[in-house]
Amino acid sequence: MQDTIEVLNNDLAYSLFKNMQSDNLEYTYRGDFNSAIAENILSLVETNFGDVNEKTMVRKRVYFIMVECLQNITRHQEDKPKNAILPSEFGLFVVRRKNYAYYITTGNLIKNESIENISTRIETINSMDGETLKNYSREILKEGNYSNKGGAGLGLIEMARKSGRKLKYNFHNLGDGYSYFYLHMCVPFDKEFTPESEAEYKQYSESVTLKLHKTLILNNIVLNFSGILNQDNLINLLNILSRQITTSKMLKTKVYGVMIELLQNVLSHADQYTIGNCKGTYGLFYITDKDSELILTSGNFVKNSKVNQMKQLLEKINSTNKEERVSLMHTSNPEGIGFMAIRNKSKNKYTYHFTKIDEDFSFFSINIKLNKIDNI
Repeated sequence: MQDTIEVLNNDLAYSLFKNMQSDNLEYTYRGDFNSAIAENILSLVETNFGDVNEKTMVRKRVYFIMVECLQNITRHQEDKPKNAILPSEFGLFVVRRKNYAYYITTGNLIKNESIENISTRIETINSMDGETLKNYSREILKEGNYSNKGGAGLGLIEMARKSGRKLKYNFHNLGDGYSYFYLHMCVPFDKEFTPESEAEYKQYSESVTLKLHKTLILNNIVLNFSGILNQDNLINLLNILSRQITTSKMLKTKVYGVMIELLQNVLSHADQYTIGNCKGTYGLFYITDKDSELILTSGNFVKNSKVNQMKQLLEKINSTNKEERVSLMHTSNPEGIGFMAIRNKSKNKYTYHFTKIDEDFSFFSINIKLNKIDNI
């Protein structure tokens, strides 16, 4: 089995998007967590509930589990060794909507000595039915058996109760006495158990999400959003970005400017596409954090009838110098003003890719590099 997501046609953006193409939402955050970031993640996902007209009961269950998950990650970050250079030291949060359910995964670094205790807690919870879990939760509350990290597995109990499915988990040994702990939860659209829904849960907990995480690590991706883009999502992504990117004020300002242009370009010019039963302005956005540069990538659907014209425009803008672009922007009807703004703010040529999806649509992705050393 391949360990990472297969990159198609040398187009990582489309490959990440295709990985979620039967979803209406995929959101991945990889980095340090705090309460402010958690709030913006919750707002981002909550906005998408409205886009897919989610049932109130399902929405409440997903939201409750996300709150518990994000609190859990935030509490346990001190387990990260100081000055560690480990490929998975960042926390991980993934939520995705598939055919039968929402799938939520969290990940964080743990000491190997904690593995047995965590496994025992989860297996104990998984051995109980709904009523037994309810009574078990009451017992823990009555006994008051809490630690400063959130109690004797009370959060896990409540997540299991709300989801109505067994918790799944994995450990990946990183060496030096540490492992990466993945916890997977499922919130089905319907309570009825089917072999198909259980197979999907198994697939996402045992392979798909782990492959996604390895792809994020391999490509140094710290923020990844795929789904219907709108103005509210843009604001929440910007707020998360402001707390994730710890660089100079000059670079952060430039990143902000380019990101706004990228996402506004999607909002203004992307063609609507239907995934499942939901039609909307689907887009992808992610940030790659490297030693010397940040790379911002966006992707969206465009009609094939527009591709050749877009290619000519993109090449024209990419080949001009700053003075020529200023002149173009001051014409009476400037074309590609957003791409010109991106080119001016980044001071680098962009790269782009069109991947044909079918007879009507292609997936357009664009990558913009921002040099860290020039913006200290």
